[in-house]
Order: sequence, then structure tokens, then C-alpha cells
Amino acid sequence: MTSSRPAALIVDDQPFVGMVASDILKESGFRTFHAYDASDAAAVLEEHPEIELMVTDADLPGDVTGLDLCRRVSRERPQVQLVVTAAGRCPTDVPQGARVLRKPYATGELQTLVAKPLLAEV
Repeated sequence: MTSSRPAALIVDDQPFVGMVASDILKESGFRTFHAYDASDAAAVLEEHPEIELMVTDADLPGDVTGLDLCRRVSRERPQVQLVVTAAGRCPTDVPQGARVLRKPYATGELQTLVAKPLLAEV
């Protein structure tokens, strides 16, 4: 069964942060999927081609950072909306069209970044 709600992938190695982002996105009408590193994220993206939004921490553990993951997704699935979150200095070398959100962020900040483009298409 296909859902009419847009799907989002949250990639964060801190489970609580991911749960908060998931709650915010669910309140905004999204179905959510979770991954804790870039390898997990790649598997979820492959399994769920319906994902239209990815929110990822810039500093993921492992060999592939959140920025690397964003660049790859931008190349391979340019239709996916990208949001990069960062606790420290905000990265400036994000793919074109990606948005940067500084942690900690308020519910409204994430909702504002993602709501207009995707939910307008539903």
C-alpha cells in the first residue's frame, strides 16, 4: 500500500535527536525512516525510493560524513530535498539546494525548511 504522505529519512547517530526530528516531521505530515550512519542511510534509501526528504547530521560516525552522504544523494537522487544539521560551525560546502540547520533547532525552524516545497505537492 502506497501512502500519499511524503516520506523522510532522518540520519543521526544520536537516537534522541532523531526521535525529536521524527516527531517534528510526523506533525508536519511526513512518514519517517531512521538511520544512524551513512551506510544505514544508503540501505534505507535503496529500500525506499519514495523518500523525498533527508535530514542528516553533518558529523556522522564512520568513514562517510553526513556532508559526504548529502553530496552522494544530491548526485544520485537530485529530487530529494536535503537538510544538513550541525551542532558546531555550520558547513558552507553543502550541495546546491541543500539547507543548513544549526542544532539545537526549534520545531518551527525544521517545519519551515521542509513544509513548503514538499507538502505543496501533496
